[in-house]
Amino acid sequence: MRAINIRKMHETNISLVLNAIRTNDGISRYEISKLTKLSPSAVSNIIDLLIKVGFVAEGPGETKGAGRRPIRLSLNDEIHFPIGIEIESDKITGVVMNLVGDVIKQVTEVISPEIEYKEILTKVVDIYFRLSKDFKYDQIMGLGVAIPGIVDNKNGVSIFSENLGWYKVPVVEFLKREIQAPIFIDQNIKAVTLGELWYGAGIGKKNIICIRVGGGVSAGFVIDGSIYRGSNGIVGEFGHTVIDLDGNRCRCGGQGCLESYVSTQILINKVLDGLKNKIYTQVSLKGKSREEMLEEIISAGKKGDRFILNIFEEMGRYLGVGISNLINLFNPEMVIIAGGLAKAEELLLEPVMRIVKLRTFPPIPDFAMPEITISKLGAFTCAIGAGTLVIEDIFLHPEKKLGEVKV
Repeated sequence: MRAINIRKMHETNISLVLNAIRTNDGISRYEISKLTKLSPSAVSNIIDLLIKVGFVAEGPGETKGAGRRPIRLSLNDEIHFPIGIEIESDKITGVVMNLVGDVIKQVTEVISPEIEYKEILTKVVDIYFRLSKDFKYDQIMGLGVAIPGIVDNKNGVSIFSENLGWYKVPVVEFLKREIQAPIFIDQNIKAVTLGELWYGAGIGKKNIICIRVGGGVSAGFVIDGSIYRGSNGIVGEFGHTVIDLDGNRCRCGGQGCLESYVSTQILINKVLDGLKNKIYTQVSLKGKSREEMLEEIISAGKKGDRFILNIFEEMGRYLGVGISNLINLFNPEMVIIAGGLAKAEELLLEPVMRIVKLRTFPPIPDFAMPEITISKLGAFTCAIGAGTLVIEDIFLHPEKKLGEVKV
């Protein structure tokens, strides 16, 4: 056996190899060497180390005709597991995932909007232990937590969350009293964007805008392959960009904000107003929870309910105007729509696409138009992104996990 000191191996090179495997499943050692510009011997040393610690697995590849079958490399989905937890005003969602982004186990707990932060974080601790109890201690890589609002991810503090009523809450400090594992926090839209970049619709892309449309509207940005965090973390408040100077009053106190025209709550309110005014529709919302209302409305729209279709047409137009502005500013390869309204799929996507084609400047030819698509990760997008915070830290700083390993 020989000891490999990863500092001598350079953690940057290990990160290069890990990310090459992550974005090119089934890649060979020779292909990694070509892609990363590292020598074949350096790549082999790194691969040996990563196999030893269970990050990478080898398997036979396909071969054409006679000859030796190539050995293909992929991330190991059976040994290391991060936990991701999303906190919302009405529920907490947690997942155990593996290195390839599969959800292994999940828990969702409804909470009251009135409870204080200590009770919410105590529930986070409880969910963490419920999720981790079926795994060995050293299998759990750490915990990532996604929180709405302004987050100081370096110091582990929720600076301000309007949705939760939090101000300067020491999230990581509180959780570390009970959880003996690495803990990371970030803003929910950044977690959603990271999840889509690593495991969702954005795999292999360098410039992405991720729009989350739920109870509010926010945007995450990937620029040259990295999440954009702004100078002090206050970034992504897409819902509070103004699309009409004399428009609707927004809950922020402003006027004409995009969020006052597009959100799950706006959708539900419009349908409730229609029902109150006895508009003809197939929808019945009586006695249903907020989630059940949303599902009922989307289902009716997909069945051709004209009243619902008209609402989605209007909301899609407003969202399309906002997205056009972002495309004009950032020229992304892809725009991903996530969140509760993403469940509507083409009901929302079609009017958005029509407006984007009309409003982008200069008129973009089809070959240059960014792809606009729906999240591939579904209801667990944010929790998966929170868990990805843990994996990302290891991939960027492998010495934290690997140290000096004998191979």
